[in-house]
Amino acid sequence: MKFNNEQIELFHKIAKKFNLLHREPHCSIGKQYFQIYPIYAPESEGVAGTHYEFVVRNEKINLEMHLEKRTPDKVQFKNKLKSIYTTPNTQALFKEDITYLNEEEVIKCFTLIYNKYENTINSFYKNYPKRDEMNVNNNIALNQILFGPPGTGKTFNTINRAVEIIDSVFYENHKEPVPENRKALKSKFEELSSAGQIEFVTFHQSYGYEEFVEGIKATTIDGNISYSVGKGIFKSLSTRALSDGIEYIENNEFNKIYDEYLTTLDYINDEDALGRDFKTPTGRPFKLFRNKTSFVVKANTTTISMSCDLLKRTIVEKEPPYYHSYVNIILPLLLKDKKIQIEQQTKIKNYILIIDEINRGNISKIFGELITLIEPSKRIGADEEIRVKLPYSNDELFGVPKNLYIIGTMNTADRSIALLDTALRRRFDFVEMMPKSELLNFEVQGISLKKLLETINLRVEYLYDRDHTIGHAYFMELNKDSTLDELNAVMKNRIIPLLQEYFYDDWEKVLLILGDGFVIKNSQNPNKIFDESFESDMEDDKIIYSVKDTFDSSAYEGLCQSR
Repeated sequence: MKFNNEQIELFHKIAKKFNLLHREPHCSIGKQYFQIYPIYAPESEGVAGTHYEFVVRNEKINLEMHLEKRTPDKVQFKNKLKSIYTTPNTQALFKEDITYLNEEEVIKCFTLIYNKYENTINSFYKNYPKRDEMNVNNNIALNQILFGPPGTGKTFNTINRAVEIIDSVFYENHKEPVPENRKALKSKFEELSSAGQIEFVTFHQSYGYEEFVEGIKATTIDGNISYSVGKGIFKSLSTRALSDGIEYIENNEFNKIYDEYLTTLDYINDEDALGRDFKTPTGRPFKLFRNKTSFVVKANTTTISMSCDLLKRTIVEKEPPYYHSYVNIILPLLLKDKKIQIEQQTKIKNYILIIDEINRGNISKIFGELITLIEPSKRIGADEEIRVKLPYSNDELFGVPKNLYIIGTMNTADRSIALLDTALRRRFDFVEMMPKSELLNFEVQGISLKKLLETINLRVEYLYDRDHTIGHAYFMELNKDSTLDELNAVMKNRIIPLLQEYFYDDWEKVLLILGDGFVIKNSQNPNKIFDESFESDMEDDKIIYSVKDTFDSSAYEGLCQSR
């Protein structure tokens, strides 16, 4: 089903009626969706941002409201819009079947959605930084979960996303899906992991707060056991992202300049540099001194030691914010003989924590107070920054830096996304990854793998649900030169056991999905198994199922052609 010319003309008429022609509405090449954009939604979002959409779904036409991957702060924004109005039991903010409505009724329906959302959407975009002014990686959510059925490439794609976040230029040059690019991306991923910018962890039922954040660790030295508070993988990476995440183009030179300024004899008696009155840009007076290891700021009753590391953190992170006005005075003293601008000196490194099987852990137990701290608005340097004292160390305030990204993966066949901890759901963007049969657009000895996978998944979705479909990755090791025996090995060792697991050995359903070319159905009579002394109220016959030893091409042809 596609839109006809009259329908497309009506959609254009609606856009004009509501003054939404500041951006040209977008109609897909296949005429199966038509997007209209709110007046302040930026053009830089393309078709993957915020929009109203007329869309063909299952031979019906819906009017929907979409927030897609380029919508900034998507989760928080979506929750805000949901509080205004939403249609129950749908991922779209708004969903109305308009298939059989006349022109007047369609316009009335659009008026409803427009009145509900337009002002709130435009208010959001007016107050949001222009996309052109944002860092390139601001298009990527700080917290995201890749979810979908098994074999859809979730863990596979964490490599792409991690490289894109840390080195977007390298990723853009190698994102085309060809073998040599994949090899380069994996090599880059391993390089970044070795450099400490990427960490990988798998959640399980025994995994806890002590391993993830911090806890008491036991160590043995000369046969004696001692206990100390140790950092978990998340706290270690957060600390690294905050302190080591700052890369100066002339990093070593900056440290050298700092040390020379403090230790060179000429500067000790430099009255123009030290021991005299200064004022911050806001007019607050202070004095600047130095000791053997750092600068010292004295303002009224406040004394601050400005070490080299603190100075660098304050320059780049603007953290702590009340130090920055002093840094603006100190930095020119350090660099008075250097033609270096702060913006040219600094570059923030991004860090990635990949959590595989995130839904298999006890989220409340593992994350603890991090549930709050990982929110983008609560991170260090954000407007609503929060730091807390952790229960074990309890001697320092801990916060999560803005350059630490969390990528989780979750198998929907293992546990439904609806059962995931609600607090975690609110703080993550969810990216669905479904089977891509188009990646299998080749034949193995005359058998179309694309049609084979599509047929199996149509039947699984009907008998179970879409969360338990089968991913394309199970067949990705095959190619047009593969043999029937290799295809049989995939079916027998991967696909059929997965179907048995899905249906808990309900062989009738497995048989419905695959047909009798793969499964043997035999009838057994107890009188032929047991001797005459055995008395039982068992039924006369019992059906026994088993998987054939080999599958011939006719089994696959029957499966694919029976649609």
